[in-house]
This record gives sequence, structure tokens and C-alpha cells, in this order.
Amino acid sequence: MNILLVAINAKYIHSNPAVYSLKACTGMYSSHVQIAEFTINQAPAFILQEIYQKKPDVIAFSCYIWNRILIGQLIGDLHKILPDTELWAGGPEVSYDPYEVKKEWGLKGVMAGAGEGSFSFLVAAYVKGTADSLPDVLTTANTPRLPFEDIPFWYRDMELSGNRIIYYESSRGCPFSCSYCLSSIDKQMEFRPMKRVCEELSFFLEQKVPQVKFIDRTFNCNKNHALPILRYLLEHDNGITNFHFEIEPCLLDEDYFSLLKQMRPGAVQLEIGIQSTNQQTIAEIDRNMDFAKAAGAVRRILSWNNIHVHLDLIAGLPYEDFPSFQASFNDVYALQPMQLQLGFLKVLKGSAMAARAQKYRLVSSSQPPYEVLSTQWLSYEELCRLKQAEEVFEIYYNSGQFAHTLRLLLSYFDTPYAMYDGIAAWFAKHHLFGILSSRTRKYEILLEFGASRITSSLPAEAGASAARQLLALRETLTFDLYLREHMKNRPSFAATNGRWKQAVSEILRAEANTHALFPEYSGLSYRELTKALHVEVFETLYEKPAAVIFSYHKRDPLTNNGMAVRATLPL
Repeated sequence: MNILLVAINAKYIHSNPAVYSLKACTGMYSSHVQIAEFTINQAPAFILQEIYQKKPDVIAFSCYIWNRILIGQLIGDLHKILPDTELWAGGPEVSYDPYEVKKEWGLKGVMAGAGEGSFSFLVAAYVKGTADSLPDVLTTANTPRLPFEDIPFWYRDMELSGNRIIYYESSRGCPFSCSYCLSSIDKQMEFRPMKRVCEELSFFLEQKVPQVKFIDRTFNCNKNHALPILRYLLEHDNGITNFHFEIEPCLLDEDYFSLLKQMRPGAVQLEIGIQSTNQQTIAEIDRNMDFAKAAGAVRRILSWNNIHVHLDLIAGLPYEDFPSFQASFNDVYALQPMQLQLGFLKVLKGSAMAARAQKYRLVSSSQPPYEVLSTQWLSYEELCRLKQAEEVFEIYYNSGQFAHTLRLLLSYFDTPYAMYDGIAAWFAKHHLFGILSSRTRKYEILLEFGASRITSSLPAEAGASAARQLLALRETLTFDLYLREHMKNRPSFAATNGRWKQAVSEILRAEANTHALFPEYSGLSYRELTKALHVEVFETLYEKPAAVIFSYHKRDPLTNNGMAVRATLPL
């Protein structure tokens, strides 16, 4: 019996923990189960061929909002090329309306809800030849339910190599009731025994995997569970592995802060869902969040410069109109997280938000991911405008490549949102959306936008001031570029450093003699240093002309930037 579990991920770096967990739970029958992982970026024809060549007797698809359309397309063709193969589906995208999905796709059946017990039951039935008696829909009500603590560690026999994200689960369920989230439906919380959690985390640490992403819905909802895990990671840090957690900031206390402050820079990254700072919105979505307390926790964590902080906002929530969302954005932007995700409401089937859609005059796409199109507070046109702002925000803020330039440009705008809205309008005006620009071109676009803003904000007679401010913009862009990357070719927008050529040479010769600033390059000659380091002279960024040496031997674990060190400028 050949049973194929198919996962279709959003990106190559992602993996699907569900299919590995399902297989691990089949015990003595696991040899009958294969796993095939693909991505939504691969051609459907390629995926179809790969599945066909495995000649499965049974296929089970893991279904989510990002792959449902593609899976439906594949199933239609699989019925034609593998007519005797029985098809099943499971996952959150088919659990709400399993009978409708079964009929729509012509499936043998659907696994709804937690699937480990159901899939184990299904595999045993096929191996034993009793599959004809399986119910159309397998649930925890009609199949043996596996307690979370009994689910095997599915990575044990795997070699974890490459740069793929490793997903790990130490708890299931969520104690909160956010109306947009399916996790709020089941209030039952289950926790993996601490001894097993530590043993399993040690496996990742020993293999030195780059990142382990906890998929616990609220990692710190139980202090007695979360604190020992953080303490274990602090005590067993391997200097390489990063651990990602989704947390509720208002639950953090001095015990959490004490541990987090001690973490190696880059060892931990925290994702925090703010969603909105409109208190009426927060109350309406059944969320209990004190923004002032959350902001205080975020500022405190960021002040240590050792933890990557990712904050989330959601556009399209009830009572959040266009000005209100701008206010939420400005509030959260002021915290200056490493990343800020501008998400758009997904009206998930089975969620409380979907049940209240008529009340909110909430219109969403009929196709996955069921994204909001309009509400009684936010029009489709306004959502399109937010989408454009989100796109340029990803390019310029979340990339982390333009931090100093964005701070400079912000002084020419009343609010942070106004700046990104202005950049988006510039993109639209010059037909830049939908074009894949090179890294250098992104800098050039920001220069063009910034230059336009600077000149339009100054009176016509302010020629000397305008020239100096434009030079400052060019130099700041140059600083950002060299901070991130050692460019082989000098970018066209960089100010000419010709008159400083001799000074730059003297700085490098002095460093080659003393290695005072970069002792890690102590074995390099002057000529070798000219290739390893970059020296730039800035005339406007400091009180007087100053030289900065950029090094890339050691990068900031939070930003991936190189090092920038001031050097004495020979005059």
C-alpha cells in the first residue's frame, strides 16, 4: 500500500510540519507512507507529474488558504490520470465544510480537525484492507484521538540541513478569543511535557539549524511552560540557532524580562500582534490588549539591542476607518520594530469574524485567502491605497536597507504614514508597481522621490540650502548602501569622493600598519585591506567632513548590516 502525503508550501524555505507529524503517528505502518513537498511557485504540470510518478494508491492533501486553489486544480487532473487512486484532504482549509469539499472535489473523504489520530486510523484501515468502511469525514469524534503529549517528535530521524525554517510545536490551542482567528474556537490548551521539549530542542541545537519557529499560538500564555523553555535556550545556546516565538506582550513580567535581556543577540526573535490601537476595534474583535502596556514592553525589549522584534497590524477590522488605521500605523511605527507587517483581514470560514460579516457590511474575496475587500468603515479604494503603501513599506522599511534615509526623509512629512503614502503615490505616478527593480534602482527611486520632496518643500530662493539637503540625501543613501553591501561598482547616486582619494588611501595605510580599528584583519596587507574594507568620506552627515570605514567580516545579527567605524580624516 502506497499512501502519499502531499504538502504545497507558500515558499521553498517553508516546510509543512503537519505531514511529518501525521506520518510519525502511523507507527508500525509508517513504511507505507511517503511525503512529497512542493511550493505554490512550481508549475502545476510539474507537481502533477511528480505525484503521478510515485504511483500512489492513496493521496492525502494538506490544505491551507495559500494552496487550496492549486490543490483543487491538481485533484481535477488526478482523477483523470490516476482514476483508481483514492483522494483525501485535511487541514484547516477543509475542516469547516468537509462534506461540501468532499463533493466539490470528488474525494474519498476528508479529515477534519486535528489529524494525527484520524490519519493513523486511515492508514491502518488501508493496510488492513478495511478502508471501504471508513466514514466520509474523519474527526476526533469517530477516530481515536491522540493526546498532544503522545505525538512523536517527527524530526528525530531527519537530517536538518539547508536554510529551510524548522517548525516546532510545544503547545496547542489558544486561551484568547480574537474573532478573526480560528485558534479561538477551541479553548482546550495542551502542553508538551517539559522534559520532552528540552530533549527535542537539544536536537535542533546539536544540528545547529539556522532557525526554529515555534508555531504555538501564544507561546507565553502559560508562564510555567514558557519560562523553563527560555531558560533552557539561554543555558544551552549554540551561538547559531535562532528561535522565533509569537507572544502576548502584556503577559510579560520581570521574570520574562530578566531572561530575555540575557539572550545572545540574534538568539531570539519575537512576533507580537498589535493589530490596532483603536480601543473600540480591540474590544469589538474580542481582544484584550492594553497598547500602552504592550508598547512599554516592546520599548524595553528593543532597548537591549539583542532581540529581533516583529510587530503586526491588520487593516479591515471593525471600526477601523482610513484615518484610524493611519493612526494605528503611526502609533506602532513610533516603536521602531525591526519589522512591521501590514496585514489585511482574512475572513476565515468558521471564525467569529465570518459570522459577523453582515453586521459589519464586511465584503471579502470568495476565493482563498478570503481577504477583505471593503467594510462599512473602509472602502475598496482605500484598501487599494493601503495595499500600495504596504508594498513600498516592505521594500523600504522591512528590508532594513534604508533605515538612515527613511529617518532623514521623515523630517519632511507630518507623519510616518504620510511618508509611505507619498512614496506609494510616486510609484503609481511613475508606473513602478509591478516592476522588479534591482537593489541599486530601489535606492535611485528613493533619491528621486526624496529630491522631489525636498525641493518642493523649500522656497525657490533657498538654493544653497536645497543643494546641501540634496547632498545629505545622497550621502545618507550611500551610507545605507555600503552599510549593507560592499559594492564593487560605485553607485551613480553616490557623491563624488575624488578630492578625498588621497585621504582614503592614507586611512587604509594607517590601518594596515596598526590594525587598530579592525584587529580581525591583522593578517591583511594594505592592498588586501582595500578589497576587504570600504572607506567613504561624508561632508554633510557630521559636524565636519568625516571618514567612515565599512567592514563586512562581522555583521549585526539583528539587521545583517556590516560595521561602520569613524576614522580620523587627514586634512
